[in-house]
Amino acid sequence: MEIDRDLVQEMINNSVGSDYVINEFIDSSKYLFITYKHKDFYADDERGQLIGPGPIVYHKETKEYKTSGSGDFVCGEYFGYLNEKNNDYVEKQWSVEEIKNNILRRKFANEDDIGNLGVLYSNENEDVSFHLTKNRNYNLSLHSIYCSDNTDSILYFERLWIEFNLKYEVLNPNQILLWKNM
Repeated sequence: MEIDRDLVQEMINNSVGSDYVINEFIDSSKYLFITYKHKDFYADDERGQLIGPGPIVYHKETKEYKTSGSGDFVCGEYFGYLNEKNNDYVEKQWSVEEIKNNILRRKFANEDDIGNLGVLYSNENEDVSFHLTKNRNYNLSLHSIYCSDNTDSILYFERLWIEFNLKYEVLNPNQILLWKNM
């Protein structure tokens, strides 16, 4: 199927800006969904992710292009089509090594990376609870604060951030401020 890439890129530019480019094509029985990604960031880097407009949609029968909204997939006309060929969605179970490699590759720790590392630590160590918080005294997109009553988990993150060559600051025995970028 041949699509008008120039038109799709123009729609992306008008919808989310020229920092985003065509990423992948997801085929369904009725539509072709065309996703986009940030030019400068990996697809799994939260700095390049957007909330709002969804993929560009090509209607196979009418040959029309449309910019979708995020709600179109929840209860709109595209509901069920985006994942119709992969209905058996299984959430990925990350390993510490995979998370480490992703952080080092993109030179940035996503909030999800920090949370997943906390979950993995909690799964390996009984009775460890944690949460992530923000503090408006710090840049919310570049810092995260890991909090736990388990001081060993604070030391665990301190060792990881040293290994990643990322900055950190132990705020108190139960909180560590983590820089996200290298």
